[in-house]
Amino acid sequence: MGKPVMPDQFIHYQFQGPPITSDERRVMYQNWLLGKGFQDLARGIRETLEEATLYLHLIAKTGVPIQLQQLAKVRKHAASLRFPSLMAKVNAKLVEPMAFEAEFLSIQKVRNCLEHRAGVVGTQDLDEGDTALSLNFPRRKVFYLRGGEEIEIAPNEPVNAGDGKPDVQLLVRIVTRTQKYRLGEQIIFTSSQFSEIAAACHHFATDLASKLPTVS
Repeated sequence: MGKPVMPDQFIHYQFQGPPITSDERRVMYQNWLLGKGFQDLARGIRETLEEATLYLHLIAKTGVPIQLQQLAKVRKHAASLRFPSLMAKVNAKLVEPMAFEAEFLSIQKVRNCLEHRAGVVGTQDLDEGDTALSLNFPRRKVFYLRGGEEIEIAPNEPVNAGDGKPDVQLLVRIVTRTQKYRLGEQIIFTSSQFSEIAAACHHFATDLASKLPTVS
């Protein structure tokens, strides 16, 4: 805290942080921006589940008059549930359980750390029986085979299957990417990681929508 300045009998305080370069400031802003974006994505996952809870309630009451107060009660109950309980509640009424449940639970744990501890990993954030917090999320892996080995497609790298053929068959499958943050470490994301996480959230919503029951 700076020294108080008292022009005209009014107290003013001047606050000044440690000097940083423009490059350091740019990195700080990027980390803040990606962190806020991640929180929005994680919040969107939760709100998707809350809306699914309301939909499932309406499906179960097909043909029965429903009052607005009842819908408000369902929304309030869904909002009060912890994320694991909310996901389990929705999963139990789908035609098929959602894929990657554990991955999206980890996204919510990272969100909690960002929102409540400014992204600095505390003991309450650590995985059970581990010394780190894991961020797991599904992503699409695009690859080809070279001598039986999977070679993932990467920007600006030539595709060469090594078999002398002019055409290369590209394959796609869903895999899980894991990023670990140690105790006391600051959670940060690269722009490429954020892009993959955003795609994972889209995959989650699509998977959920495809497994909601319909009116027979």
